[in-house]
Amino acid sequence: MELGQAYNLTCRVLNVAPVRHLTVTLRLGGRTLHTETFPNHTGDAADDVTVTHEITPRRRDHGQEVTCHTALDLRPHGRHFENSSSAVELRVYALPEEPQLQTPHYLEVGTEAPARCTVAGVFPAAGEARFTLSFGGESLNFTVTTSGDMATAQGEVWTPAPGWRELNCTVSVGPVSRSAGQSVLVYSLPEPVLEVTESPTRVNSSVTVTCRSSEADPRGVLLQLRDAKQLRVPSAPAQAPAQYQLTAGEEDNGREFTCEASLGSHISIVKRTSARLTVFYGPRIDDSGCPREWTWQEGTEQTFTCLAWGNPAPAVVCTKDGVSISIGVQWRVRREDAGTYHCEASNAHSSASRDVTVLVEYPNVLLWVLVALAGAGALTGLAVGYYMYYRSTRIRKYRLKQEQAKLAKQGKPDEQTSLNGAAQNTPEVEHSV
Repeated sequence: MELGQAYNLTCRVLNVAPVRHLTVTLRLGGRTLHTETFPNHTGDAADDVTVTHEITPRRRDHGQEVTCHTALDLRPHGRHFENSSSAVELRVYALPEEPQLQTPHYLEVGTEAPARCTVAGVFPAAGEARFTLSFGGESLNFTVTTSGDMATAQGEVWTPAPGWRELNCTVSVGPVSRSAGQSVLVYSLPEPVLEVTESPTRVNSSVTVTCRSSEADPRGVLLQLRDAKQLRVPSAPAQAPAQYQLTAGEEDNGREFTCEASLGSHISIVKRTSARLTVFYGPRIDDSGCPREWTWQEGTEQTFTCLAWGNPAPAVVCTKDGVSISIGVQWRVRREDAGTYHCEASNAHSSASRDVTVLVEYPNVLLWVLVALAGAGALTGLAVGYYMYYRSTRIRKYRLKQEQAKLAKQGKPDEQTSLNGAAQNTPEVEHSV
């Protein structure tokens, strides 16, 4: 029985008399479902009796036994008879939800994809679920797993031909069945072809980029030609290949183009092919990679660098007075490093050159010698001046003392002499040094 559905239980009693003394009881396990008597039945002839009772099974009823009990009571004029039918086990099943299918809506020809059919709410046990799984009318091999009241059948879908296919799943539990289906588009979409004419190419040459696709199923492939910056050329379905033309410049070297093929805007299936454009051009030297002038200090560590741009990468050679020097190597600067260096860059396509001037700054020795001599002369002059001043002062003091002593011998003790050699109240005495 299906859980929640109404069913009739029927008990038939054959050839019973008198019916008015009959009692029929329907039981489910130890529970009485229905009891029926026939007091209004007239006549004593034997008759067949049918008793029907509607039941709506519940989960707890699963596995219970249904029985029909009869009793014929002839007392006080006779005996009391009882009888029971054989028990019938009640099995309750539930499959309340539709199966859920999981598989890609689009499948490429010749490829495999998983197909899953899952149903939940299985009663009495998920293990009792029975599956049938088919793809395009052909049965699939599958495995069944259970978890709680959920059962899942999983297989692989595959087909060698394009077109619409139907994935069908049917799940049964007891008398209950549920089915589900899903349409799958099996398509054929070859890898798109991207052609870049002439690559590698010389700078300023004309280049054509073509995006095309082989026949696909379903028809109507949409092509789009892109580069790293933007969509260059869109192509409507069933039109000629998408093309883009350009004149190759240095900046186009390494430029990537992508050819995209899709089955249309309503189907999210895209295949891509990419290619890079190679542009050859001769060397180019500019101030950013090879300055025209260097100014260095004598005795410092410096590196002479000169870079050139080109494809293929150019070789750079620098010489001074016909002698090649090391580029990119650090050395200690000397005075003789000053001068003009000739640098030349070359590859298979052309060459370019540049002269680089190196200035070396160093101290002026003659200036330092003159400054030193001037300083020494100034110090000597100061020393001589100081000596003359010191000598003059000592002589004056000495002669002053002699005059003071002479005056003292002449008997003029009360005369006062000044420290500068001039006596008070006396004629001025001249002194020479």
